Amino acid sequence: MNLKTLTSLCLLIFATASQTQISAQAPVDVDFLPYQTKTLITKSGDSRKYLITLPSSYQAGDCVDAIFDFHGAGGSAEGQFSYSGFLEIAEREKVILVHPDAAKEYIDQGHYLASYWNGAWEAVLRERDYDINFVLELVKHVKSEHCIENLYAAGMSAGGDISSALACLTVTPFQSFAPVTYRYYYANECNNAGPRPIISFQGDNDITVPISGSDAPWFDLPMERVMQRWSEHNNCEMEVIRERVSAEVVRYFWANCDALTEWFLIEGGGHSWPGSTSHPNSRGHTTQDISATELIWEFFKRS
Repeated sequence: MNLKTLTSLCLLIFATASQTQISAQAPVDVDFLPYQTKTLITKSGDSRKYLITLPSSYQAGDCVDAIFDFHGAGGSAEGQFSYSGFLEIAEREKVILVHPDAAKEYIDQGHYLASYWNGAWEAVLRERDYDINFVLELVKHVKSEHCIENLYAAGMSAGGDISSALACLTVTPFQSFAPVTYRYYYANECNNAGPRPIISFQGDNDITVPISGSDAPWFDLPMERVMQRWSEHNNCEMEVIRERVSAEVVRYFWANCDALTEWFLIEGGGHSWPGSTSHPNSRGHTTQDISATELIWEFFKRS
């Protein structure tokens, strides 16, 4: 099996897993959608879809925070909106939600999938400016229409990949980052970035993104090593602190960092968003002991 075929097979598994987790959702009431579906025409002339949610208490001129929430491979903006469940926080905390949608076919890799981000796990195969530039342009567009104070990035699986890519930019508009089930740290890409607050979540029974890392073509390091690298990047103390949260959840964090750095281990957890009730356990166990959504928001506020 050549590298191209192996890459396509791995991506198909990665995409199918993310698609499964969000495909079987409760029916949507089309008469009341909490978000607006919009289109941004990029500088390159591409038409890119995104969802934007304005809290019901929002009034024109209000200055608020915004969360960009990225879906997984094979998923969609609508699916991620339901899966991560930030709507309650948006209403309670008066936060704008933005759900960008990936929509590019990579026929050069011999498959037809059209809904994943061209992030760092294929940086060696192509330029990934297509999606990075889209996100950066979308940020400018949203800020031109609304008074945005702080920007935050979160994402599931491949959405965590692009969240990591945004964290590794030398200059990024985002203040804090929350990749769920996938994250990375490549020194040659991330070294020039400033301190980056990061929180992540990983199940030790995730067969889509194994906690122990993976070989070709992804060459992902084990979860603990990735987060250790982020702690070093953020100039934390060397010793990691372990805190038992529940029977199946352990929190790891570092002290005296230039930017907050922590992650949650879900013992027995699968490839899932902790606390999600939208089609839970589709890709392994989904813990209900914690809510990644609530923990992410609390982290964002602290960072």
